[in-house]
Amino acid sequence: MIKNFKHRGLKKLYERDDRTGLRTDIAEKAELYLSILDTVETVQELDIIGFGFHRLTGNLKGFYSVTMSRNHRMIFRFEKGNAFDVDLIDYH
Repeated sequence: MIKNFKHRGLKKLYERDDRTGLRTDIAEKAELYLSILDTVETVQELDIIGFGFHRLTGNLKGFYSVTMSRNHRMIFRFEKGNAFDVDLIDYH
């Protein structure tokens, strides 16, 4: 279950099905991944082919990432079946 968001656009999409805070090329994939993230119980269930799922290191240690577009990643922490601090970042 998703517990909280850092990105307002992702929060609006999740809570109100409102895509206005996201780029159109990201919104559909974000909607799919948020629905998956909200239902999984283990982090291993998130390793879906084509999503580029991986654990982050360095200053984002403790976070996981999935690819949303060429430059954008959805990142989050995952503990005891819950996702926290769900955010959308631009790596470049």
